[in-house]
Amino acid sequence: MATIVIGEADDAILRAVNRMVYMTAAQVGRLLYPDARDENRYVQRRLRRLAEADYLLRLRELPTPRIGSAPHVFTLADQGRRYLTSRGIPLTSPYYRPSEERQKARDNPFMEHSLAAVDVLVAAEALCRDYLVTMPRLITERQIKRSPVRVRPLGRPEAPRVAVIPDAWFELTVQDESFYIALEVDRSTEGQKHWRRKVAALSAWAEGPYRGAFQADNLTVAVTVPTVARRIQLSEWTHEELSDVGRSELADIFVFTDASSVETEPSQLFFDHLWYPAGSASPVGLLDVPAPVEVVPEDAAGPVDDNTAAHAEDEEFAWALMDDEEGVGH
Repeated sequence: MATIVIGEADDAILRAVNRMVYMTAAQVGRLLYPDARDENRYVQRRLRRLAEADYLLRLRELPTPRIGSAPHVFTLADQGRRYLTSRGIPLTSPYYRPSEERQKARDNPFMEHSLAAVDVLVAAEALCRDYLVTMPRLITERQIKRSPVRVRPLGRPEAPRVAVIPDAWFELTVQDESFYIALEVDRSTEGQKHWRRKVAALSAWAEGPYRGAFQADNLTVAVTVPTVARRIQLSEWTHEELSDVGRSELADIFVFTDASSVETEPSQLFFDHLWYPAGSASPVGLLDVPAPVEVVPEDAAGPVDDNTAAHAEDEEFAWALMDDEEGVGH
């Protein structure tokens, strides 16, 4: 196992992976190096170096896409966990067993769904980087599962109580106003019966124990979907379910978008009218537009170690931050 010195850039990566639980090089790049133009090669080198030193666990590759190579998925490993704990950073996942993480990685639907949720969270954090928006709280699905809130779905008095576990929950604050978002990532795998039961449970959660459990006075259930047709379908099913249980007034808390959280700029994803309330053909934005953050040019490339220097000989790598440890693990 390689021995390395953790610099500022490594620290930022470890903190990000801890918050998100799973990340690919592309996700780290979008979050920490948004202006990079090297197809994530610099980030890949850093991730590989951290994995070889047991700060990160490199899981198996995802299925190979039609274009390009299959990305690896990374999660926090023993040394990374010790490092963050020593600095007083709470671990998102206090329990860790490498064999179990590798087993989860072999479940393609689970991992692809988890990473799709991370894509939205990366966009939210990137928004905070570029605008006067903050994210005081982020609770991942894994954290919610440890102490889920159970409810009886609305309109189903004989149904058993079910745990409500969104794919993530986070708070965004804009000009002293807080917006609380429960994220649901849909991948067109749920039929009408299952989806309507989920809507009934989320509605009971919103009307009942949610406010006390999350110390929040509002809620938006933001649902991302892969296609326009699926967005319309889920919107209609949601509207029908709320009408059937006599809670049509809750339609506005369910919003749906088919916009890609990867291909859409974070500001557009959260500020533009891309989200459709249940049963509505008129889109809305998730947040009001605040003033943009004044960007300091020196910080545009992302976190930098003190011993790094930019090299501009090759225009393609002019952005890159090269350090003395670049050759570790090669």
